[in-house]
Amino acid sequence: MNVVGRRRRYVLWGLVLLGVWSIVALLNSLQWYMGGLAAGQGPTWPQLLGYAVASNSIWFLLTPLVVAFAHLTPFRPRGGLRFFLVHLMAAVGFALLQTALYIGLMWLLGAQALGRMLVQKLSGNFQINLLIYAIIVALVVGANAYRALRDREVAGARMEARLAEAESAALRAQLQPHFLFNTLNAISALVEDEPRRARRLIAKLGDLLRLSIEDHRAPQSAFGDELDFTEAYLAIEQARLGPRLRVVRDVEPDALTCLVPTLLLQPLVENAIRHGIAPLVEGGTVTIAAKVAGGQLHVTVVDDGKGAADIVERVGLGNARRRLRQLYGDRHSLEVVTAPRAGFRVTLVTPL
Repeated sequence: MNVVGRRRRYVLWGLVLLGVWSIVALLNSLQWYMGGLAAGQGPTWPQLLGYAVASNSIWFLLTPLVVAFAHLTPFRPRGGLRFFLVHLMAAVGFALLQTALYIGLMWLLGAQALGRMLVQKLSGNFQINLLIYAIIVALVVGANAYRALRDREVAGARMEARLAEAESAALRAQLQPHFLFNTLNAISALVEDEPRRARRLIAKLGDLLRLSIEDHRAPQSAFGDELDFTEAYLAIEQARLGPRLRVVRDVEPDALTCLVPTLLLQPLVENAIRHGIAPLVEGGTVTIAAKVAGGQLHVTVVDDGKGAADIVERVGLGNARRRLRQLYGDRHSLEVVTAPRAGFRVTLVTPL
């Protein structure tokens, strides 16, 4: 905090203290006045207000000193007795100081019978001064405890955010080798028999690596960019599978600008091709659909391939589910439906 900010803070706290002690002085004067009326005697209310203002203005001046002393001698769980004894002696000292300053102020204002006034202050107000000191110290201890709790919560939240970021980076790093391994295997199979097609695949793989490096640092990217990345992958697979792979795209323009986890769409399409289409001699069709509805992005990847009796979540789906949970918590859904010879349907819904 700079000098100007610190000065404004001190001025604000000074105004707050002035308001608090002014209210206390007003209440004290009213209480004394009502007590005098009940007894049928006593000074007038303006006189009592003057006494109350004089008494509480001294506490207004002493409060910063009490707060500073409370900060210098904070409460420690293992030093409770020492804390109590130190502040008991300090409370007596501040109570005596307040009484002495009050009598001195009354002397400057020309008050009479200062000796009787001193006896009344010590006998009637001393314990109140002790209570005022205890209340101020209790407020400081409570504020320090609240600040410490808030700092721990902020530190914990930052730690969780760093952990989630690290896990997300690790998962992204895990996705890229997973894809590269499959692509290099495909290229290796074509090198001897179809070298021209192998060179085209290498060129497409270069495009994929470039796009991957550009998006490497971003945990989220536009769905349009994810679709471009997936199209480069589809070009490789269509070159490898030929007419056995057919692709249908049904993407609404509004969906292209929506943010989704980076490298999420391509593994879903890769699963559809690798486990659904590629095992079939006749091949099949993969449909990629996306739309915005109800304030959410709906993405569907469907294939009419091999399908399965049970859903087994391997690297692709497992990583996708973990990344979605990290980014959106419970505000998303990822549903997978499959049946033998009916392919897979993966439906993803994320908040905008």
